[in-house]
Amino acid sequence: PQSGAPVHTMAAQSAQLDAATAGGAGDDSDRLKNINDVLRVQATDADSPWLPLESNPAIFSEFAHSVGLPPSWDWHDVYGFDDELLAMVPRPCAAVILLFPCTEPIYEARRVEAGEMRVRQARGEATPGGFFLKQHAEFGNACGTIASVHALSNSRWAYEEGGSGGGGMAAFCAANVDKDADERGRALLAAPELKFASDTAAMDNAAQTACPDRDGPDLDHHFVAFCLSEPMDGDDERSRRLIELDGTKSGPVDHGPVDWAAMEGGGSSPDVLGATAAVVKERFMALDPGNIEYSLMALCKSPV
Repeated sequence: PQSGAPVHTMAAQSAQLDAATAGGAGDDSDRLKNINDVLRVQATDADSPWLPLESNPAIFSEFAHSVGLPPSWDWHDVYGFDDELLAMVPRPCAAVILLFPCTEPIYEARRVEAGEMRVRQARGEATPGGFFLKQHAEFGNACGTIASVHALSNSRWAYEEGGSGGGGMAAFCAANVDKDADERGRALLAAPELKFASDTAAMDNAAQTACPDRDGPDLDHHFVAFCLSEPMDGDDERSRRLIELDGTKSGPVDHGPVDWAAMEGGGSSPDVLGATAAVVKERFMALDPGNIEYSLMALCKSPV
């Protein structure tokens, strides 16, 4: 989450957060809300929290390029949800990042969704696969970085085509592919190259607002990523589904199949942006219609 006061020590806060979020199958607590609450009462430890990333395509692109995103791909602003405004965003689009306000209607919807996810998990229903990691409280204000890691790690099928890409993100994924979400989150905490890249981007001159202090005021917003799952049917690329990746949730959220659209010059690509826009309008904005504090960025191949 983008929530202000950092942590005591890693061990102390981890124990406090685990206690705050512990519960059985019927636990309705929201890890995002609990993390925000815990962070607000912690003292400063400047060595552990990561600096927050501004919701700015230039900042997210700098981080992405420094960890292996090819120069031909960038993050782009999405200026609205009308067809005309969505059409202004370059294609193909491999992932989308949403910044949303942490309001009570949002928290209530998350509680309902968490209960539904527990039911599906208890039934043993299949869940679309993806590289998912847990956001530990020791990250501080790093939800923008977590969302970026989720987006980049699950979009390599698009931007590494032809052998491009690689770098620190590819190495991190390769080293942690067989770990569970909790272990991947711990591994990211212990990844100095990625932390350095994230903090460097956060302090870049392209930022339009001053970078908040590690022990600054509460920033009650949260970043999540939307991208495509691993193929559900063997190697059939069209069997990928739209998933929401939020490190404060128990796992990926399945938002269904994605339409494929024809590309200029031939071929087709999944309409990740269109599918995400529909989900954001229905599952986020409709919950709190008077709130306009939403921001959307799309990971796209830039026009030549």
